[in-house]
Amino acid sequence: MNNYKDIIEEKYRKILLIHGWGFTRQIWDRNFDGINKKNCILVNLYDCIKTSEGDLKEAARKLISEHGDFDLIISWSLGCFLAKELESLININLKKMVFISYNPQFLNDKSWSHGLEGKQVLELKENLNINKELAIKNFYLLVLGDIEDKKKYYKIISENIKDALNIETSSLILGLKILEKYKYKNFEKNSNIKKIYIYGEKDLISSKNIANYIKDNEPYSLIKIIKGSSHIPFVTNASQFNKILKGFL
Repeated sequence: MNNYKDIIEEKYRKILLIHGWGFTRQIWDRNFDGINKKNCILVNLYDCIKTSEGDLKEAARKLISEHGDFDLIISWSLGCFLAKELESLININLKKMVFISYNPQFLNDKSWSHGLEGKQVLELKENLNINKELAIKNFYLLVLGDIEDKKKYYKIISENIKDALNIETSSLILGLKILEKYKYKNFEKNSNIKKIYIYGEKDLISSKNIANYIKDNEPYSLIKIIKGSSHIPFVTNASQFNKILKGFL
């Protein structure tokens, strides 16, 4: 996230960043250059869900209690669920929200075909207990989807594996249980908060077709689809992503 220092310091009093499953908050340090300032709070998603025993609303309340309101929230993948809970609790001072690869329901069913198959998540949970490193590596391949230069970007995001291996397996599995359980089909109708949803065209976890669902439910929100991108667009398509984000901020 190059050249955002001045924008952030001038406009936002407090910024919250929430990472996704299989990664840690170090993902922001490595890929959002310049944003890790004193006014930024990098959430540890696993600590949040562990201390709240998997209750995301309680996790959101604890964050507010500890840090107060936020001006800007940037969330990615499963972290967007926690951001949605925060959105429902704090809307007075919150100015803008960025949702990256957001999926209101991560598991497919008869009424929703834009996420993962249940057996994929089940296998991931089982494999975490058998070979944690291999399970995370396979997940990273899924995160990259069918993009070009997949080997190149796999090498880049694999720098996060060491951090991910330090996460308790029980916390990783709890995260997957949250992914299976929670659904966010009821959208907040507060148009005072400016929001943007950013998707990758080739995302195999959060389909680009979710954009149509967002348009129907939040017509006032911005939606961007990055051509040829993945579930982690701020890494695989950093230039396009940064341009979109800078324009929104």
